[in-house]
Amino acid sequence: MKEHQVDIKKHIQRSNVAKHANENKHSFNFIQSETLAVLYSLFSKLIPTALTSNYLLTTRSKFCIIYRLTPTFVQINLWKKRIKCTNEYSSFQHFCLKKEYDDRFKDSVKLEKEINTLLNHLKSIMTYSDFESLKKFLYDRCTKKKDKFTAVHQDKLIRLNHGPIGQDYQQLRTKLVHNISSYNLTPEEERLLCRGWNFCIENKITNFIDFKTDMELNAYKIQNSCHANVFSTLCRRLNNYSEIFMRAIKNKKIRNISDDEFNAIKSLKNNNNIIICRADKGNAIVVLDKNEYINKMNDILKQKQFKSTKGLTLLEKEKSMNKYILKLYKDKVIDQETYWKIRSTSSSYATMYGQPKIHKLNYPVRPIISSIGSYNHDLSKYLYHIIKNNRSSQSFSYIRDSFEFVKKIIGINNSLNQIMISFDVDNLYTNVPVHEAIEITLDLLFKTPKSSNITYTRSQFKELLKIAVCDIPFRFLDKTYTQIDGVAMGSPLGPILADLFMSNLEQKLNRFSTNKPLTWIRYVDDIFCIFNKKQNINEFLKRINKWHPNIKFTIEYEQNEKLAFLDVLIIRNNNNNNYDTTIYRKPTNTDLYLLYE
Repeated sequence: MKEHQVDIKKHIQRSNVAKHANENKHSFNFIQSETLAVLYSLFSKLIPTALTSNYLLTTRSKFCIIYRLTPTFVQINLWKKRIKCTNEYSSFQHFCLKKEYDDRFKDSVKLEKEINTLLNHLKSIMTYSDFESLKKFLYDRCTKKKDKFTAVHQDKLIRLNHGPIGQDYQQLRTKLVHNISSYNLTPEEERLLCRGWNFCIENKITNFIDFKTDMELNAYKIQNSCHANVFSTLCRRLNNYSEIFMRAIKNKKIRNISDDEFNAIKSLKNNNNIIICRADKGNAIVVLDKNEYINKMNDILKQKQFKSTKGLTLLEKEKSMNKYILKLYKDKVIDQETYWKIRSTSSSYATMYGQPKIHKLNYPVRPIISSIGSYNHDLSKYLYHIIKNNRSSQSFSYIRDSFEFVKKIIGINNSLNQIMISFDVDNLYTNVPVHEAIEITLDLLFKTPKSSNITYTRSQFKELLKIAVCDIPFRFLDKTYTQIDGVAMGSPLGPILADLFMSNLEQKLNRFSTNKPLTWIRYVDDIFCIFNKKQNINEFLKRINKWHPNIKFTIEYEQNEKLAFLDVLIIRNNNNNNYDTTIYRKPTNTDLYLLYE
């Protein structure tokens, strides 16, 4: 780059440049003096080349750093090839590449200043029309040079990457990004969204005091779990690493996304006509029209489980809860640590949002009420652990996960007269009768003899459960509502109360003398069954749909001797008279957990 740097006096004295300027005077007939002709020649030939080549070389180095590519100029021929597989070799290459970028970036800044100086000088000695003509001419020359260099460097990047630069979003976008809005995403916006929810965009830390404060606060959270010497060593090392990180971040010039993608963040953020949200299943990204999203959510809020509220509901709830917790503390039912753990101060409303079900027609949304930061969130977590740790036994149908399901399935004998069926409870969480679920929980915890780990009476624990899950105020947009029935999907107590309710409900299976399934395995609201083909399955479905007015089951039959349940595909093996299993990936599955390039 240094050979392109400009020295006015030096180039004015060069007769060959002046000669070149005079030969091309017809291209710039507005130039009146030999000095201006030399400057013009300098700008028309040297500067466009210098600007475009330096800019594109800097950009190529930047792309190589972002996408972890290794250009040929930092590749070293080594006698022992295995050294290339070491971390030290990769770190050295990365260091050389960053050094190359830093030097070229400095040259670009220096060159830009020199160009601006020359332009200001020309502006002072030229007429306005002549100067504007010169700028247009230079812009055209630079554009031609840039297009030429861009094509060359783009080919180099494609060869280095063994394909198009960046995430191959052409294959991913149909699975990962579902744009059902009227807005057409730009390629840069689509590529940005294809990086997935878990991709972390690097930002410069501007407030280092807040950063160190956050590090110290997080360290003190584990103080009670560490020995004093271990905690002291940990704090010292955290402080050292924080200092190293802050020094490094000050000098960091490159983000882990391209400039086009960074600008796409701003354009998506400023677009008030769309909503970008997570899909209900599959970790996909859904783009909806904002008005359509609001209408879908309002339809849910019109259901009987919700009602609109006004006034200081949140403050009243928080004050009432703290008053009852203080009473328990004064009565020595809870200790001081528990009191401060579940007490609430400066809380906020729980927030409702929707997750579109992209695997269903018309994209219905699943309502989620996030209680993080709400007055009863810590209380709900506390009660959840009490219920979980003192639950005497699991239901006969209980499975913890897919692995446990597979263990049960491989032990079942298969015969030709069997059929696999799955049932699903429609909107279980919002339809769980919350007061019934509380009574079922109390019956489980306070049966004779009561667990010695529970210090509460039945009435005290019931009051805490009511505070945690009954009449919960939440916010959607600028309006507040109350959930008067059902359990919130997003509350720590939601899954366990729903499971306890279903465990109690399915005890009614014992009433079946005939037409009873051979196998009944349940995971929350998903149920796997095996029936005899001679059984009246439709009649069975009618009967279980009468178990409770709030609970409705849907049914799915096996197809081609296969049935998907959770993330397992069960296959009937008629040769060995058993059931085989394999991994099942739903059509909505993106296979993306963290972007890797």
